Amino acid sequence: MSCRQFILLPLFCMLCACSGLGEARHTVATADSLRVNHGVAYANGVPANNVQRGVGDSLALAEAYVTTGKWRYIYPDDYARACYYYGYMLRQHGDQVAAMRAFIAGTHAPYIQRTIPLPWFSNYHILGRIYTNMGTMCHLVDEFQLSYAMYEQSAIAFQKSSDTTAYYYALNAMALELAEQKLHEETLVLLDSIEQECADSGVLTKLWETKAILYRNIEMYDSVIYAVRQLHAYSYYAASGYVMLAQAYWALSQNDSAIYYAEHVMMMPNASEKDRYNMLYILAFADENIEPAEKLQLTEERSDIDKENLDPLHKQLSHAIEILLQDRNKRPPYLAATIFLLAICLIVGLSWSLILRIRRHKMRTMAEIETKHMELQHDIAVQQKKLYTETERERQKQNILRQQSEKLELQNSRIQAEHAAREQQIVQDIENKCVIIRQYTNWDKELHWKDYSALCEFINQHFYLLADKLKHIYHLEEKEVRLSILVLLDMFNNDNLAKILHYGKGIRTCKSRLNAKLGNTGKDLRSKLIQIAVSSS
Repeated sequence: MSCRQFILLPLFCMLCACSGLGEARHTVATADSLRVNHGVAYANGVPANNVQRGVGDSLALAEAYVTTGKWRYIYPDDYARACYYYGYMLRQHGDQVAAMRAFIAGTHAPYIQRTIPLPWFSNYHILGRIYTNMGTMCHLVDEFQLSYAMYEQSAIAFQKSSDTTAYYYALNAMALELAEQKLHEETLVLLDSIEQECADSGVLTKLWETKAILYRNIEMYDSVIYAVRQLHAYSYYAASGYVMLAQAYWALSQNDSAIYYAEHVMMMPNASEKDRYNMLYILAFADENIEPAEKLQLTEERSDIDKENLDPLHKQLSHAIEILLQDRNKRPPYLAATIFLLAICLIVGLSWSLILRIRRHKMRTMAEIETKHMELQHDIAVQQKKLYTETERERQKQNILRQQSEKLELQNSRIQAEHAAREQQIVQDIENKCVIIRQYTNWDKELHWKDYSALCEFINQHFYLLADKLKHIYHLEEKEVRLSILVLLDMFNNDNLAKILHYGKGIRTCKSRLNAKLGNTGKDLRSKLIQIAVSSS
């Protein structure tokens, strides 16, 4: 047998096995359509012309697909979906044992005899729903550890399906089972992690309900009342909330409140028989004003509920749990090992043919790879040479720029030195002119003291437009300009300056005001005036 025949023969066998796949998928789709649309049959997505089918038809179609299991390994997604629909409808019809069998068959869908996983199974959302129903059935008969294991499997399935809301609901259900076992710390740790990660109002509602159940089981009744109040912040009070409030107030000996909430539960249409059962107990024994005849009637009614509703359901669920435990302890048959060995042989054959093909391809491509490698080395050498040339050019440019910057620095230092020498020369010239002017005796004739305009013109001529600077840049008044001229000439002390300018005794205040106008900080007034004269030049 050649490699090509070895590969094509299994494929041909698979095509032959899948010849009836369309019929199988059509069966599941029809059952699903009947379930969702309450018995109205749909053909190709279009409502049929007044064709009515009961839910029993849907049960029959799903049962035919599930019980035969003909296409389970070929199309496990549809098989798991059919198992879920079949089990769900059986639960609704009250057959808990058959429902558990259907759910167990659905959990086997992703595997070949529960040992070899099927890589083409992807409907983990339906698998999570199946485990959720099984966990609920275990919870109803107080199998809390087994229920925890079922909810844990549903959380894993929902996480694989990327359904975060359903995942957090499953985690909350796991916390509920821990609460029923009175595992206080483990329950609170799991609930805190859910509260930190999830913001869905429905999940948070279930979270506070679980906390209330935990506190009730460990007899922290004040915390029960607080948790139920928090539950009200996310949702209206369900029957379970009123039940826990009634039980908490009864445990705290607050019988009036207990009776109030117990009567509320009895009036709610969605209250379960178990809730009514518990509330009848409170009404029968918590109300001190009730008549003996009424108490006897409540006790008889509670007994009727116990016999007619609780016991049959409990027996069916207990039998269903036994079937689940037997399935969990059952070893997979030897057929799984046989199929596993055949699968390994097929994989080894395919792998060997692929190895031979890869070897031939490798021999053909080695020469091409070596040629490309040599071309790549040549290109790298050319690029390196080009890069070296560009680097040398860049280095030469940097040297030229460095030389030009050094020349500019020398020019700047020379200009600064010349500027400083010129300023020093101007300052010396101002000092010399002040010495010469101080030798004048005729103020009016030489300095034109009485004529302000002539005085300013004389100062501008000899002191580099100092008067114009003081008037136009610093906005000094006439007396301030005269004071500035006398301070610059340095001919009189403060008393004489006050007499000449008619300032009285406030000459120091005038000097301080003049300093402020000139913006003088850290220098005396005369040095500032010399600096203004130099800058005006």
